[in-house]
Amino acid sequence: MISTFSRTRGARPVLATAAAGLAAAAFGTVGTGVAAANTPACTPNVGNTGLSAAVVAEPGQRIANRTIDATGCDIGIYVGAGASDVTIDAVTVENANFQGILAEKTWGVTIEHSTVTNNAFNTIDPNGPLLPSGVHSDVSQAFAISLFGVSHSTVADNTVYNNGRGGIGIMDNGPNDPGALTQDGTAPLVASSYDTVIGNREWANFNGCGVVAATQNFAGSLSHLLIARNRITGTQTGVAQIGASGADVGGIVVAADPPKSTVTDVAVVANQVTNSFEGGVIVNAETFDSSTQNVAVIRNHVSGNNWGDQEAPGTAGIIVFANPAAQVPPGAAAPRNIDTVVAGNHAWNEFYGLWSTGADTPLLFGNHFWVSPGGTPVSLN
Repeated sequence: MISTFSRTRGARPVLATAAAGLAAAAFGTVGTGVAAANTPACTPNVGNTGLSAAVVAEPGQRIANRTIDATGCDIGIYVGAGASDVTIDAVTVENANFQGILAEKTWGVTIEHSTVTNNAFNTIDPNGPLLPSGVHSDVSQAFAISLFGVSHSTVADNTVYNNGRGGIGIMDNGPNDPGALTQDGTAPLVASSYDTVIGNREWANFNGCGVVAATQNFAGSLSHLLIARNRITGTQTGVAQIGASGADVGGIVVAADPPKSTVTDVAVVANQVTNSFEGGVIVNAETFDSSTQNVAVIRNHVSGNNWGDQEAPGTAGIIVFANPAAQVPPGAAAPRNIDTVVAGNHAWNEFYGLWSTGADTPLLFGNHFWVSPGGTPVSLN
């Protein structure tokens, strides 16, 4: 179980901001150096991230009907600050060291009808500090499609499979830039808001969840997100590791992770999630003064999830989790999931249809939970 705000459920561990800054100072040229040595066409240090990119989008550009082989580059397509109203349509993006597509600190991005595969299998810094698990630290979040500090944008009808760090990620940006090697501790907070993730098909995205909407900065925020009609399949093996690639987590996560961060007004609607290592749909407040509010989990179909026995002690379709192990300093508040709605969902092949912890009880109606023998349709703890 992940119990500190420096980690995101459904994603590999990320360093806290200070540690990330130290790692960046020591290793900030790793990605650029690899790309420059192997693929001269890679643009180095895009957006001062310390990463290189095969394609750098221009404002208003349409990138369509092509294959981008990003071998030797850290990012396949980079959409940076100021590059608004970019459309990526019917493109195949493959073989980037880190993100297949990274958009950050911008707005009006459309990513549709594309295939993103075989990216983010080179994200471990072999010289970085060891994590408690005995593996070296990761140096960035590197979802196949990453929107970090991006608003009024759409990710629709894409095929996302066989990537090394999860499927689709929506996060805030700021002093901790979750998509970068190098960090600026004075950078302003940039929220992600009014974004839509709809109609995507995902499987075999290792070391991360299918869709993650999670804060990454102290007092960061996400708001007004729609995650709908996605089909996400994990890989149920009964063990936490799948070869050298790590767990194919699957699942949908909506999470307020660092202190004082908020995630509000999110709809998770009509998704199909099967065989996720963690819960099929997770609503999570992780640490003190963090909260989610007005998250609606509606008409989803979930089966065979949480086989890794993560937040719940058994398979579970939907998990609403206010971290009971969070350390709460004097004068601070415990993590909360406020006004969560769980309605019209179908769960089967689960021990728990819904597992919930924390002081706030979700509003439940119209759910159909068929549980395995001895199971409990709804568990409120």
